[in-house]
Amino acid sequence: MSGTPNLVDGRLPAAVTPKRYDVTLSVEPEQGRFCGSIAIQLHVREAVRRVTLHALELEILEATVESGGVHYPAAVSTDPDSETVTLTLTREIPAGPAMVGLTFSGRLNQQMKGLYEAKAGTERYAFTQFEATDARRAFPCFDEPAMKAAFKITAVVPGHLVALSNMDVEAESTDPAVQRKTVTFAETPPMSTYLVALAVAKLESREVLIDGARAAIYTTPGQLALTGFAHEVMQACLPRLNAYFDLRYPLAKLDLVGVPDFAMGAMENWGAIFFRENRLLLDPARASAHTLRAVANVITHEVVHQWFGNLVTMDWWEDLWLNESFATWLACKIVDDWHPEWQSWVEFARDKQVPLGVDALTSTRPISSKVRTAAEAEEMFDALTYEKGASVLRMLEQFLGDDVFRRGIRAYIRAHQYGNAPASDLWAALEAASGQPVPTIARDWFARPGFPLVTVGAAGPDLQTITVEQRRFMADRNAPEDAGPPWAVPLTIAFEDAGGIRRHRVLATERRATIALPAKGTVRWVYANAGEQGFYRTHYDQGLRDALAASVARLSPEERFGLLDNAWALAQKAVLPIGEFLDLVVRFRGDDTRIVIEGLGGYLGVLGERLAAGSDRPHFARFLEDFYRPLVDVLGWDARPREGDEPKLTRAAALWTLGSLAAPASLVHDMTERLERYWADPASLDPTLASAVIRFCARVGDKARYDRYLERYHAAATPEDRERYLAAFGEFAEPGLAPAVLALILSEAIRGQDIWKPLRGLLSNPATQGEAWTFIKANWPALRKKGGSVGAQRIIGGAKALWKAEWLAEVEGFFNEPAHRVASAERTLVQTLETIRLGLAFRRDQQGRFSEWLRGRP
Repeated sequence: MSGTPNLVDGRLPAAVTPKRYDVTLSVEPEQGRFCGSIAIQLHVREAVRRVTLHALELEILEATVESGGVHYPAAVSTDPDSETVTLTLTREIPAGPAMVGLTFSGRLNQQMKGLYEAKAGTERYAFTQFEATDARRAFPCFDEPAMKAAFKITAVVPGHLVALSNMDVEAESTDPAVQRKTVTFAETPPMSTYLVALAVAKLESREVLIDGARAAIYTTPGQLALTGFAHEVMQACLPRLNAYFDLRYPLAKLDLVGVPDFAMGAMENWGAIFFRENRLLLDPARASAHTLRAVANVITHEVVHQWFGNLVTMDWWEDLWLNESFATWLACKIVDDWHPEWQSWVEFARDKQVPLGVDALTSTRPISSKVRTAAEAEEMFDALTYEKGASVLRMLEQFLGDDVFRRGIRAYIRAHQYGNAPASDLWAALEAASGQPVPTIARDWFARPGFPLVTVGAAGPDLQTITVEQRRFMADRNAPEDAGPPWAVPLTIAFEDAGGIRRHRVLATERRATIALPAKGTVRWVYANAGEQGFYRTHYDQGLRDALAASVARLSPEERFGLLDNAWALAQKAVLPIGEFLDLVVRFRGDDTRIVIEGLGGYLGVLGERLAAGSDRPHFARFLEDFYRPLVDVLGWDARPREGDEPKLTRAAALWTLGSLAAPASLVHDMTERLERYWADPASLDPTLASAVIRFCARVGDKARYDRYLERYHAAATPEDRERYLAAFGEFAEPGLAPAVLALILSEAIRGQDIWKPLRGLLSNPATQGEAWTFIKANWPALRKKGGSVGAQRIIGGAKALWKAEWLAEVEGFFNEPAHRVASAERTLVQTLETIRLGLAFRRDQQGRFSEWLRGRP
């Protein structure tokens, strides 16, 4: 049967809420199925005849309702569109306690959501991924974050497999006759359905006691030796987080589980965090600096969630940023305290360019946005929720002060532990701690889309007084002017006078303002976003631009990067001629600031692969050789003793950019030679340089090299080794080779979790993007099925590299066809189309000027 429930803005009726679940799941991974029963203790607020809860792709076998000792016959109706099941009773049940009982069955899906199938070799396992709205695929439930309840979970599984859940095992019994065991777990604290976890697999573990909690890391067989670094991260982050919140981790144990097939990077299930293997497992002797940092950040991010998200949970998905922005920001803070030499806040400033790019689109959204459907909830997991929100929190923390900010956070967590809270409660706690108008500031940044461009001018020749004007920054220069009020911008202005480099803080709330700097004598330069801690862009008048360009050595790494990144954004918009941007780039010749070199690789990659006409490529190659050669000669190929990670990362970025865009013969020879030596002896090449070498050698490689890469991919000893070759598959440019790579994507050789990675590479690769797009159109149902909704979303996002008018029309038409649409990727598609249009306009506006600049160089 089907029926339409009475949902309000996509939410269940509030008259009935759960208090406790007793769930039994019988899982048969080899048969790809499960069945179960559930008893839900309810609180009925007012008399009702209908009880509506969530269920999707489940067969409801039996339903009972009981209240006050009376059993009520129930008719079951389902509504796939709203993903609900409704029990309609013959008469009303009164307000007060009640019980719903259901039995059900389902199939283990292969889309990495709900209770799904995961494979390791020939073994078939089952794992859960319930966030955002997929607990309903495993058992009927009130699948909304505010409907917290306790869970008593029992799993019936094959006797040779391990069963893990959020809590410790309370009882376990085995039935030898059927070779199955029953595992009952302790009852959870009140929590949201999306945090429930179950793993059924062959697992090995190593456990240690950390600051009073048992921390165990689980892997599939043969990978336990790769868990040492993850334990180091846990030893560092868990005590620091206990201290930061002044509230200890509340559960007795915290498991970290490596999952063979996992759509996301990790999932913060309370007490049982699940990870994609490449974000948990590594060999420190063979791991790159990138991977060490990524694993540390992801683990810490998920552990932060045990407080922010699990202990205190947002009311609804519109405030998902309360989970993800805080975990992103605080993970960076904790990792920076552990390893300050990693310069985590410098990387944080670099990573801000991603949400700045998205938020400059007309198709952006506020961080806190309306959510009415499951697909809209899934769409919320984007750069705005994570990185923009984290950047704004960083800006707010710097404005209020570290100690004050932490005091407000502690008060908020203590007041709402084991419950739910809206964003307004957080702002109130921070306002109480600081005495500042935090709700007013926060409203500008979290409840409205976009961000300001702060235009800075000098009011006199001594630069002691400046003018600032703010307007919303839009990537499309033809976009209509935003009529909204000005932002409350916490400006931190860096400047240098006779006394050295100083900072001045101002809360700019007007459209235009004049600011007198507390300077001693003439000011040499002004940078209006000190440390790039604010989420806004800056534009300077010619005099201030010249002063900054002449003083780049005096800027912090974040400010050097910000100066370039803001100029690049203005050049893309054609506000700044591309020649002026490149003149600024030349100022950085020989600069070894790592994030500058990494950023330049992206800007110059776009110019070389999207703007440079064929006749201009030799000129561009000469420019690159001239620009990078001094740095490459100083850094060399080999890591120096105790040089640290920064030179390693800079070396990899410089060699990759020079090689991939200019391919000088000597570098091609050296890269190829280094690859052969690396294959013979992995210790011969610094691990941080290995990915650059492998990717570059794919770009100039033939079929024989592709075959060797495929062998190495299959024989990879660590997840990172596998990732190196997976990324390199998208770099091959040899004519006729793309079909082999594309066929590989749909083969058993590449997991569903990974299909988007080489495909996005091929979409960006000028030599293969046409074939890749044709392949996507011809195989979209299979790609969508194998990669799930997350993979499909990322493939659609990868189409933004298709800078041709005919491709733009095809992408728009193809993904808007009902058979091809992905509900959770609708905003991604709109942003992809807008990005292509902006790319075409950028090329139209600046390609001729770029050619003139290249040809005008001496």
